[in-house]
Amino acid sequence: MKKAVLICHRGLSRKAPENTLAALEAAIAAGADVVEFDIHTSRDGVLYVIHDETVDRTSNGHGRVADMTSAELDRLDAGSWFSPAFAGQRLPRLSVFLDACKGRVGTYAEIKAADPARVRDMLAARGMLGRAWSFSFDQDIRAQMRARVPDLRRMVLFQHMGSVERAVAAEAHILEFHEGNVTPERVAQARDAGLVTQMFYAGSDVGVFERAIRCGIEQMNIDEAELFRAVEARMLAETI
Repeated sequence: MKKAVLICHRGLSRKAPENTLAALEAAIAAGADVVEFDIHTSRDGVLYVIHDETVDRTSNGHGRVADMTSAELDRLDAGSWFSPAFAGQRLPRLSVFLDACKGRVGTYAEIKAADPARVRDMLAARGMLGRAWSFSFDQDIRAQMRARVPDLRRMVLFQHMGSVERAVAAEAHILEFHEGNVTPERVAQARDAGLVTQMFYAGSDVGVFERAIRCGIEQMNIDEAELFRAVEARMLAETI
């Protein structure tokens, strides 16, 4: 048993407003190996780090990212909704976010609405492809990733693929499981097939963390980073 790669989902989003530079810095301070973030495109073609299609939930603005200019998006407060302590946090441009990641933490880019080739080129320009991978829930974007940017590692979901064999056939690099479909047998099969195994879990149930560790999951994409590391440390100590 060895320590899993720790991926902070939208940054350390329990301690700072998700998908902001503050959440990124908190993730790095907490020992994250990788930060997960989401990408949308503004009306004038600027890529932004934000999860939702609209800015309503995570800023003081209203409207769809795709309908707003970069000048409008840059003026928004993306921190006060979370806590007054984070007032003045901005919606990060992807360029700024990647600059803050470079040389400090790996990157997992979930592309919500953006050209994957542009994302790849921005990573490559900073020498970050070696510690980066991508995913999208959008089927068309997934197809573009496979066809146009083969050197940017791609993740697929077990719930989409239905089997390890299909993930291999899709030329994926990483296979992500969820709480309801992770088993020791599937994890072992994926690893034997050369896939990196990952699990997404947004909760804080210690039992789920213990199960993932026993299954041998290599990467954990989670919100409760500190809790997971504590559970992992206890289980590692028990094996000594």
